[in-house]
Amino acid sequence: MYNAKGSSKNQPIINKGFLDALFEFIRSVESELDIMLPQSSSLQYLSNNKVIDYLITQRLGKNVIIRLLCTFDENTIETIKKLVPFIGYKSIKLSSPITEASSLVFIRDKQDICSFSINALQDDKNNKHDIEDRKKEDNIFSIDDWVYSKNISLVNNAVSTFEVIWEEKDNYEKIIKEKKHSELLVDLITHDIGNYHQIIQGSLGLVISLVKKNKTNVSPQDGEKISSLLNTAKTALTRSQSFVDNIRRLERLYRQKDLKLISRNVPDAINSAYSTVERTLYNNNPHGKKITLSIVHDGDPVNINIMAEDLLDEIFINLFSNTVKYTDLSEVKIDVIINDYFIGGTKYWMITISDNGTGIPDSIKKELFERFYSKAKGGGLGLSIVRALVERYNGKVWVGDRVYKDYTKGTTFGMIFPAS
Repeated sequence: MYNAKGSSKNQPIINKGFLDALFEFIRSVESELDIMLPQSSSLQYLSNNKVIDYLITQRLGKNVIIRLLCTFDENTIETIKKLVPFIGYKSIKLSSPITEASSLVFIRDKQDICSFSINALQDDKNNKHDIEDRKKEDNIFSIDDWVYSKNISLVNNAVSTFEVIWEEKDNYEKIIKEKKHSELLVDLITHDIGNYHQIIQGSLGLVISLVKKNKTNVSPQDGEKISSLLNTAKTALTRSQSFVDNIRRLERLYRQKDLKLISRNVPDAINSAYSTVERTLYNNNPHGKKITLSIVHDGDPVNINIMAEDLLDEIFINLFSNTVKYTDLSEVKIDVIINDYFIGGTKYWMITISDNGTGIPDSIKKELFERFYSKAKGGGLGLSIVRALVERYNGKVWVGDRVYKDYTKGTTFGMIFPAS
């Protein structure tokens, strides 16, 4: 066990001996690292001293499983956003009063433990200028004491505490997720399907009135009107059925817990999706649109594979369908680029899909993939399915402009997946 007293207000803020020991501790981790941060000052200290960057390096380089319990507030939000793509994270909130000192606990491979307490310097009348000078240098915390130990009892107690809190948070989040999912389905069914059915009922009601009025003697004008109303009802019914199919897909994604992923070829999935959308457009194409697809990729397309399943095609079907819907030109151009991409020593495939459609304003981009979790309405379901599937395959998805800072020139959707 090692103990060291940290700095006072008249000594250096950063305790180099402590940081050296902390980096060595993290470097020695081989499989699991649990971190518990009861207060935000600990995370700020780690970020200021590059410990966060080192944790990410260990995650990518050695595939160490990292779980973090930490408070979520305005002081930690940016650092947590940086960490979340690489680690498991759950927020905690202390029930006890906040004190000046906050403690941090690392649990390495459930065998060793490293803990320390942070002292956030307080602004007072006697030390105001000194504090302000230190704040300018981002050195606003001091180490009160730190401990590294292999004491079995101490480690077991820390592990038990961490596991209990993590499990409780996990169960709570599942309950919240179930509630949001139920609210989403109710909202979709009552709003969108109701609207489609109102259109159908209204159109058919007018047709019935015209037929009753004229009986068998239907004028050419009324005949055209009846035909138009029937087509409107048919279109609404088709959209309603498509909507129901999308809900079924979402429900299938949500309910299927045990994934059985296999290696899938990305270019094959893209070409299959293109054929599906082209065939659908041919069967129902009142505006005479034509789709052209261009695929550019690195290396042999046979080797461009990711871990997925039969629903992989749905990602591209929904994106291509979205492009057709929001392109006003007679020719719908879809450009796909596939590049390899490395994070640390891990290989990924990055896929970008660009179009020449009407584009998406920045104000909408921010919420585009959030609609699945809040107030999805009809058309938003396609992108909800895209995000759900991409995350299902351990990937990330984002949206941008085809021409930088000019959304009116078209949209680019980007995705990244671990290579298989």
